[in-house]
Amino acid sequence: MIFGFIWIVAFLVSCNEFVVIVSAITWYFSDKTVEDDDGIPGDSDVSYGFYWSIRYHPGSLAFGSFILTIVWIIRLVFEYIGEKVVDATAGNGCTKCLLACVHCCLDCFDRFIRYLNRNAFIYMALSGESFCSSALNAFILILKNKAKFAFVEGIADVFMFLAKFFISCATTGLSWLCMEAMVEVKSPFMPLFIIFMLSYMIASVFIAVFDVSANTILQCYLLDKSVAAQQGLADPDHVPPTMNKFFNHPSVQ
Repeated sequence: MIFGFIWIVAFLVSCNEFVVIVSAITWYFSDKTVEDDDGIPGDSDVSYGFYWSIRYHPGSLAFGSFILTIVWIIRLVFEYIGEKVVDATAGNGCTKCLLACVHCCLDCFDRFIRYLNRNAFIYMALSGESFCSSALNAFILILKNKAKFAFVEGIADVFMFLAKFFISCATTGLSWLCMEAMVEVKSPFMPLFIIFMLSYMIASVFIAVFDVSANTILQCYLLDKSVAAQQGLADPDHVPPTMNKFFNHPSVQ
């Protein structure tokens, strides 16, 4: 029962991520010379993400979420066993240190699986291959272009942190102004702290779309570049000039 519930949650998370991935892919390969209503070159289609996830890749998404579910279950079991061990050893320092090391390793493994899942979904949406072959090819692609992936991930992390921080600060500041104008609070620190944390968590959910899109566009660019090279073309047709200039910079090579 618990396993099934966690699997459903992981599957819904994977489907949500896949929709964002397909939206970014459709934007990348869209015609950017056509004027759009929003003034941004190119166009993305969210409906394709829902259609592809239901029509072509439900099994792959379920398998990827199944792997993630196993990792989450292992972490839950470890947390339960860890609490029992700490109680049995009367809070022994060495035991806590050992459990902390294992917890850190499990957390790293969880992050690795989620990152590999995401890139497998991206490659899967681009190539139409199965989950396993997409995961392998995505892993090879990351190894071949580790500098580009590291650079893009670093920039994305910085921008996401700044965005979440400024959104949280702005929300907290507006809340403080509203509190000052509407009610009398002797110590606004705790309410403002709660507002800051809630706004930071909500902002994290929305800003995560940027992280997924950045990874997706990078894979689109690399695969598009590979296809263009096989066809004897200098540059792909779909990549915007500014993006091509950015990725061709020596610091990103």
